[in-house]
Amino acid sequence: MVTASTLSVRDLVIRDRSGAPRLEVPRLNVEPGERLVVVGPSGAGKSTLAHAAVGDVSPGLRVTSGSVLVDGADALGASPRHLRRLRRRSCVVDQDPGVALTPWRRVDQLVEENAARPGLGIRYARDLGLPVEEGWLRRRPAELSGGQRRRVAIARALSVDPGLVVLDEPTAGLDPDTARAFTELLLSVTAGRTLVLVTHDARLAREVGGTVVTVDGGHIEETAPALRPVRWPARVAPTSGGTRIGLAFDSLAVAYPNSALIGPLDAVVPAGSVVALAGRSGSGKSTVLRAAAGLHPPARGSVRLDGEELAPRVEDRPRTHIDSIALVPQDSSLALAPAVTVGRRLRRLARDHRTDLARVCEELQLGSELLDRRPGALSGGQRQRVALAAAILREPDVLLVDEPTAALDRATGSAVLARLEQASAAGAAVLVATHDADLISRCDSVLELPDVG
Repeated sequence: MVTASTLSVRDLVIRDRSGAPRLEVPRLNVEPGERLVVVGPSGAGKSTLAHAAVGDVSPGLRVTSGSVLVDGADALGASPRHLRRLRRRSCVVDQDPGVALTPWRRVDQLVEENAARPGLGIRYARDLGLPVEEGWLRRRPAELSGGQRRRVAIARALSVDPGLVVLDEPTAGLDPDTARAFTELLLSVTAGRTLVLVTHDARLAREVGGTVVTVDGGHIEETAPALRPVRWPARVAPTSGGTRIGLAFDSLAVAYPNSALIGPLDAVVPAGSVVALAGRSGSGKSTVLRAAAGLHPPARGSVRLDGEELAPRVEDRPRTHIDSIALVPQDSSLALAPAVTVGRRLRRLARDHRTDLARVCEELQLGSELLDRRPGALSGGQRQRVALAAAILREPDVLLVDEPTAALDRATGSAVLARLEQASAAGAAVLVATHDADLISRCDSVLELPDVG
């Protein structure tokens, strides 16, 4: 029987390297078994609060005052021994599932290595709707979809039988039907535990219930405001594209070991257009993007750029082909070097490609204060936009973007899509893997992948 934990935050102030406050929480209480939903725009401090709840403060940030108590124990001032004990009573699942999963370990090892009882991690994986047959359990994180990696990370976290569960954007990157079913599974497997859930998904916030806390600009208030939808502006047709053909898939079929074949796929992403790659979670959207980028060789068929066949593996492609295609993965932690500041990375790209860094940052709502930070000091939504900025600064002929609005509020997501439309208007072929109905409605065409089964 799980014993639910209490969470109490008092006069908490977290600052960045410059001394500016990133999060200020005068008072916050979550009683055993209660649900707390944290909402707010991208970069507002939601993830900072989520991690602080289990005694985790990102690099580049520091606690200057206040306390976070879990079952009466100070999570922020705990000794290493007490912190290990705390981690057995609480867990956090990051917005980027790749952060929590050792890439060379198998799924069965990941979900079982910290389990309170043998088989508990496998049980939670099954409860979360994952296929737990032996062949699938032997896969590694890179062989899973983004949604599957997130479920593995949650099963791994729950396997310690924690009393406090903190989930950061658990439905990001899932199609609406899968997200709805997944929410029911989440509420089932976290029943009887204290739950803190960070989200920008209004539907999820309503279904979870409990107390809704809004974070904005690092400030917090215990209210439950109506979550007003933000309407996308009308789609503006591309104005250019020249005579370039764009990206083409010729009978492309891709697969992982012990999995069904995806394809064959015959389609064209014309230069000067934005095409949505749609389909249910796990249907192979990310795999198709990786195949186009040369990171996942196809089982059959080929990928062409402006009529010229591309080598299946990126290491076999000439520099001109490599420079022509930019991939922005859903898991932004895979695209950014953790030890390099955002500014150093982006300034180098802007210099090498003679592009306007200030304008791109403004269009993607990336404030200048973020340039001195490393990726670990950013929110998931900010990291995602930094990865997109890095791709845009290269001015590629083909831009492959995986779930660009999954971790963003609607207003920020609208700005991101407007920038993708600018890239297409300048002649790029833009292929966007997404389940976001609003985003799809603004694309020039839709390429639908069938369910894999």
